[in-house]
Amino acid sequence: MDMPEVIPVCYCGNPAKLSMSWSNDNPSRRFFGCNKFGSRFRKPCRFFSWFDPPLTPRSRMVLLGLLKN
Repeated sequence: MDMPEVIPVCYCGNPAKLSMSWSNDNPSRRFFGCNKFGSRFRKPCRFFSWFDPPLTPRSRMVLLGLLKN
């Protein structure tokens, strides 16, 4: 996984966390989000920024086919 040269800072003032989307619209596409996302005790600041460019329709179709298997 290629790491960016500069990690964005979320609205909380903390370095954003690089995660991967598994939605049908953006399978395996990486994005930055608040490091508090998913925590039961802390409310995330809703920071969001894509790291990877959008998938081509063909790439998305191939990835979804692989994920089904």
